[in-house]
Amino acid sequence: MDLEQMPSFLLNHIVHQYHQTLQSRLKSVGVSTLKMRIIISLKIYGRLTVNELCGYAIAEQPTMSRALDSLETQKLVDRQISLEDSRLRVVSLTPAGQRVFDKIHPEISRVNDSMMEGLGAAEQRAFLGALRRVLANLRTL
Repeated sequence: MDLEQMPSFLLNHIVHQYHQTLQSRLKSVGVSTLKMRIIISLKIYGRLTVNELCGYAIAEQPTMSRALDSLETQKLVDRQISLEDSRLRVVSLTPAGQRVFDKIHPEISRVNDSMMEGLGAAEQRAFLGALRRVLANLRTL
């Protein structure tokens, strides 16, 4: 058995290396990879419920709650009761959270660009399409 031929092995190593690289580059901002994913998700999608954030930022509910507690203490996010359903909490970025996004976004873009270095535009589209298909396949299991 060759681990390098197993997609799951390669994907896990890619994600691990990506997180290590970003953590070292974003250390001065004081944002963990989970908090980074939360901030990015809120920037892209706007106000989200905690459950929606769990899906986008890839975290289980208890872990998400702790991360949101910390982000709220840092005044980077705001949680409010949903106007549509009082049982739900809706999370949004604060102006301070937006400033953190503005600090981390350039570095995230640089790392993503570096990941794709050496691949032409058609290869990049094909690669991203293949990754989307793999994710869709996994979601049907």
